Amino acid sequence: MNNMFLAGPFRPQQQESRLSDLTVHGAIPDDLRGTLFRAGSNPFFEAPENYHWFDGDGMVHAITIEDDTVSIANRYVATEGLKAEQQVGHRLYGSFMHGGVPLVLDGSQPFLKNPANTNVLRLGDDVLVFCEGQIPHRLDPKTLETTGMFDFGGVEGPVTAHFKIRDDGEFVFFGAMGTVVNFYRATADGKVFAKHTFTQDAPSFLHDFALTENYAVFVSCPALTNIEYVVEGKPSTIWDPSVTTKFGLLEIATGEMRWFDSPRPFALTHFLNAFEEDGKVVVDCSCAPDFGARIEERNPFSVATPWRWTIDLAAGAVKGVEIAPINSEFARFDERLTGKKHRYGYYAATKTGEFCEDFLFDHLVRIDSSTGEAVFNSGADDLTSPGEAVFVPRAGSVAEDDGYILSIWWNPKKDQSELLIADARNFDAPPLARIELGQRVPLGFHGNWWPAQS
Repeated sequence: MNNMFLAGPFRPQQQESRLSDLTVHGAIPDDLRGTLFRAGSNPFFEAPENYHWFDGDGMVHAITIEDDTVSIANRYVATEGLKAEQQVGHRLYGSFMHGGVPLVLDGSQPFLKNPANTNVLRLGDDVLVFCEGQIPHRLDPKTLETTGMFDFGGVEGPVTAHFKIRDDGEFVFFGAMGTVVNFYRATADGKVFAKHTFTQDAPSFLHDFALTENYAVFVSCPALTNIEYVVEGKPSTIWDPSVTTKFGLLEIATGEMRWFDSPRPFALTHFLNAFEEDGKVVVDCSCAPDFGARIEERNPFSVATPWRWTIDLAAGAVKGVEIAPINSEFARFDERLTGKKHRYGYYAATKTGEFCEDFLFDHLVRIDSSTGEAVFNSGADDLTSPGEAVFVPRAGSVAEDDGYILSIWWNPKKDQSELLIADARNFDAPPLARIELGQRVPLGFHGNWWPAQS
């Protein structure tokens, strides 16, 4: 099967395991103790020929750094859809992205499979795994066993895979179904205390949002998701160039929504951050010319580059400029600056402006949003295909770039993965430490660090 999402760094790894005393090269900083939780896509049964990376069953990896050892554990998220397939011993669902199998609506199985594969974090006594179609699954933080669902005190319906945490601990997220979007504010332990609802002109696929002091920032673009297509076994998301790309600013305190037309169409992949300055809202995000999900191409994605958009609240005008012409994705930053003025973004990237032939990226890059200056990180010998770069502040630090970058890379010669720890200030230097993970960790999506002292 000539499907890049089933080969190389993407190739499924169905075995659940727990490995201790991992081999470490170099020195792990003394103030870096805790667990990196990471969610990925890992089909349990044989995937269909039109399989897309977004479709695979969710598996969570937990890499724990202690004083005298490093360990890794990985386990599938026991979703209702996966359990139904395991009961009959074969795949029941087609590709959500590309279609192929109409949904079964007679009640004999969950009508839609929520793969629970996109984002993960520790929240209090639970590990929560997020995807787009449902509230998050709840896992035991020690065993990674699925223990149920987390409803934030009564939320029903879909919840996005992306969330924001304000500096006072407030947990902010949203959920979208068609043209209706619900915006939620929750306490630090995940109990919703405020909700605002707004509508889009078209059922744009909303995957991410940004937050400023006073606004939640959304982008409604021509990537449209239609549940009726999924029911019929058709591709779920289409690109409709007749739809205008718009920025939406939701006033957090009141729920008032204002829309601003973009001067050009684009597909938003992920936000980096946003902030307010001199009566304007400044938004940094990754933009592609369209929504790439083309099954007929070896690599179906469209190249995204970092852009800065400025929304003039008084004039109602939007201006955009490309920060750097660099093929890059999975934007992360020092999240202590959520909603505040920032300087640096960290991305998986290539130097060529195109994707690698058989996978996506071969470098990390730190991009200065103010100047466009780019500093590349090539990982280490024999390693390639890095995933998301997670920033962890150095203990006691206050400066934006004073911390560590954690990223998982693939060694094609050994077909195994390593966790690299880099100094964010010396971004192009060799890693401070390399941790051999003893297995291939299939290239996944998002993750977050939980410090031991928490």
